[in-house]
Amino acid sequence: MKGLTITLATVLLLGCGADSTPPTTPAPAPAPPPPPPSPLSWAELPEEITVGRWTAETFVARLSEAVEGATYEITSSGAAATVEGESPEPGVFQGTVTGVEAGEVTLTLTASHPGYETATGEIEVVVEDLLAGLDPELFDLEFWRQMVFDAFLCPTGDTRPVCGSHRGLSVEERTVQVYAGRPDFLIYTPVVGEDEDGAWGGAFSDSQIEEIEDGIRDAWEQLTGLPFTQTIRVSDTPAKREGWIDLWAVADSYAEGVCSGAVSDAGAPLGTAVLNAEAMEDGSCPPRNVVLYVVGSVLGFSQVEPIPQHAMSFMRDADSFSEMERYHARLAFALGRGAPYTDDPLAVLEGRAR
Repeated sequence: MKGLTITLATVLLLGCGADSTPPTTPAPAPAPPPPPPSPLSWAELPEEITVGRWTAETFVARLSEAVEGATYEITSSGAAATVEGESPEPGVFQGTVTGVEAGEVTLTLTASHPGYETATGEIEVVVEDLLAGLDPELFDLEFWRQMVFDAFLCPTGDTRPVCGSHRGLSVEERTVQVYAGRPDFLIYTPVVGEDEDGAWGGAFSDSQIEEIEDGIRDAWEQLTGLPFTQTIRVSDTPAKREGWIDLWAVADSYAEGVCSGAVSDAGAPLGTAVLNAEAMEDGSCPPRNVVLYVVGSVLGFSQVEPIPQHAMSFMRDADSFSEMERYHARLAFALGRGAPYTDDPLAVLEGRAR
């Protein structure tokens, strides 16, 4: 009996003391918050762009990181300019601003990506009327044909070697050849330069360099109506690359009595011209006039009839471009490189703006 009692007690003890509730599974720890988006900003963004009415300017904006898959949006605050662009490579946006009417607008450029904070920047745009202050009555068809389409030295159908760049095309078949964009300038002044034909290299003096720099700025601003914001460098190594115009110092023995000349085609993206440094020094080639003429040539303009007040006539006594030259040059820049010949450029421009 005692054995049975013990067994039952044991059973009762086990039954009463056991917990019938199933064990609870611990709650998982909360997931850590996602990391904040990486900061993104514009490392390179122009603060201000000046563009002429009817003309276009290209700019480049660069992000602080080369982000793959970023999307870009650019908007304009007003109707004075239109803008478009694309991303040629990760983290880079290339835009084009076209002036429509004189005025000021603000461009807003944003770059977005799911893993980054949105980058936003603003660009102030000033649209200037290139022809402001110039009388439309200055237009002269024969002068237009000479200065812009090389009709003085290379009239219709002329096939002389000097007119080879026109390939025998009539004036009416030619196109505007002004420089597209804003070139930088390099004043190339070698210490010594010789080849099998003898010495060719010259050297600009400090005073000549100052005159050349002033002439470059003045020629650009007078011919385009736009402020000069580009670079001018002095070096003993030429740039020889697109976007630059090289002005070379040469010896009188090389230039053969010529004051200056454009080596490249008019308005070529890689422009080259020579200046007779010795003749500029002895006064036989007035530096101011020589610089205006040669810069006008590499920017895309041709010689006109020899009239003293016109710098492109190369009469060697003009210290500024005439009002007539400025008017026709600005018409050409407004039309842009590659524009077909027209007898009425102003009507073409006004038609674009409608």
